[in-house]
Parts: sequence; structure tokens; C-alpha cells
Amino acid sequence: MKSILSGLLLLVSAQTLAAEEHKTVLMTVWRGCEESCQGFQDYLKNNGLPVDVIVRDAQRDTSKLADLLDEAKAMSPDLVVTWGTSVSKAMIGTRAELGEQTKLGDIPVMFMVVADPVGADISAAADKTGRPTVAGIRNRISEDTQIRAMREYFPVTKVGVVYSTAELNSVLNTQELKQLSESMGFAVYTETYALDKAGKPLPNQFDEKMQHLAEQGVDVVYVGSSSYNLANSDSFTQAAMKYGLPVASAYDSMVTNSSALISVSNKYYRVGQLAANQASKILFDDAKPGDLPIAELSNYAITINMDVARKMSLFPPIQLLRFADLVNVQQEQAQ
Repeated sequence: MKSILSGLLLLVSAQTLAAEEHKTVLMTVWRGCEESCQGFQDYLKNNGLPVDVIVRDAQRDTSKLADLLDEAKAMSPDLVVTWGTSVSKAMIGTRAELGEQTKLGDIPVMFMVVADPVGADISAAADKTGRPTVAGIRNRISEDTQIRAMREYFPVTKVGVVYSTAELNSVLNTQELKQLSESMGFAVYTETYALDKAGKPLPNQFDEKMQHLAEQGVDVVYVGSSSYNLANSDSFTQAAMKYGLPVASAYDSMVTNSSALISVSNKYYRVGQLAANQASKILFDDAKPGDLPIAELSNYAITINMDVARKMSLFPPIQLLRFADLVNVQQEQAQ
């Protein structure tokens, strides 16, 4: 009888402890629960961590961000996770506005998939946020690494960029590319989308923009950070191919699911898993967000679309084939 009672007491204690440790994460995203959002949730589930993840989607609409902030403050979850530059700035606020504080007050927050957190003034440095309640995940591959990878494939002296001036991440990324251009010996040619009154690109501009870049003789069209270009991957890449322009992207899905030629990227799913690992330290190990280094994956992937390579007569050199991930190989071999 004593052993049965002891067992019951242990079970009750375990259940009580689990209930006390159960945590809530509010994840605010920009364009639905994509790969990194799913990777975040899978990591928690696969590791048996008692966390409820509530996802709120801004649906690429900046007018919804204020309501998401109000909901987060009213809910007061154990951790807020923000996805992307626009969402992160709206939920956290900049250092110029708030110094070391945030719009969320004392609620811990962690950003991910922010192209340039320092340039966006969310973080004080590349390795530490400098804000006690803010942690971060760095997923961007540096622009110099991107250019070097392209040059392993074909000569790059003229880089074309098409972006929306309403996307801060795109503006910052283009500025970074221009700053790098002199030291690495290439020129940057830019095209910007015409916007409507709401700040969204007007439709059917891809053909015109690619034609302008082709007339200027660019070697490659680079997509470093652009939610709009990513959301319109097929239209973007097909317009580029029409004018004989290869597309290099920091988004793996533009190669695997569309017609970009090459990507140098961190897989978003793995970025989400890394973010969940950091979140677990805050939720269960009492780590202070601001004390954690901004985490990043230790390696990156180069992906090449072999069907696009064949169509553009741009076959990868042997040294690149040795370590690149190849997609659409069967289509290429079947021809």
C-alpha cells in the first residue's frame, strides 16, 4: 500500500510540476507559418517541451501590426517570437525610440529572419542585442559570401537588384551590397517597383524591370532580402529568364520551388529549429534574453537548379558540383 501511495504521490508531483512549467509562446509572423515557423514548433514537439505556440499572421499587412502588439501585451505570454523586419520593428521597437527597452515592456522577445537587425536598429551589435529582454537569431548569409559563390559559377561584375522601397529589409540589403561593391570590384544596378498609395508594388512590373537590367548588361539578378520577390518567385524568375538573366537568391525556395539558378542560404526550417533551441533556454533554463549571443547556424547550403542551368547553358563547374545541392537533375538528364 505504501508503495502504491508513494507512486501516486510521485505521479501527482510530476503532473503538478509539468503544469507549473507549461509555457506559452506567441509567434507573430508576416506571411503565414512557413518553414521556420514549422521548424520552431517541430523542435519543441520532438523534444517533448511543454509549450503552447500561438501563431498570429500579419498577412503582409502593416496595418495589422498595432493590433498584434496590443494582443501580445494583453496576453503577456512567456515569450514573444517575431518573424521578419517589419514585424520585429513593430513589436519590439527601435533602439532610437526606446533605448534598451521594448514596446513589449518586460515580456521576453526573440526575433528571427531579420535581414539586418543592426541596420534596422533592433539590435546594438551583430553578436548581442544590447537589450535585456531581447534575443535574436541571425539567418542571413553575408553578401560577400553570396558574391564569392556566384563567382565560383560565372563572372560577376554587374549585379542587378529589383526591390520595393517600402520593404526596409530590401533597402538595407541593397545598401549593404552597394557598400561591398567597391572592395569586391562589381557594380550594382537597381530597379525599384512603382508603389500604390498603400505602399504595395503595382502589378505586372517584372518584365519591364528585367528588360531594363538586361539593357544595362547585368551578369546576374540578385535577391538578397525581399518578401515581395519571394512571394512572386515564378513571375520574377521567369521574367529574368526571358531576358537571359540568371537569378541568384538568398532564398533556397526560389531555386527548389521556382526558377532561380543558384541560392546560398540557411534552410529556414533549420533556422526555426535553432530559434526554438534558444527559446527553450529562456523558457526553461532561466536564461536572460539579452545575455544570450545572437545565434546562427554553423554552415550554409548552395543549391543549383540544373533544369534552369541547362535552359540557360550555364552548367556548373566541377569544383562547385562537388559540394552543391542539385535540384531538377532528372529533368536535366532526360533532355
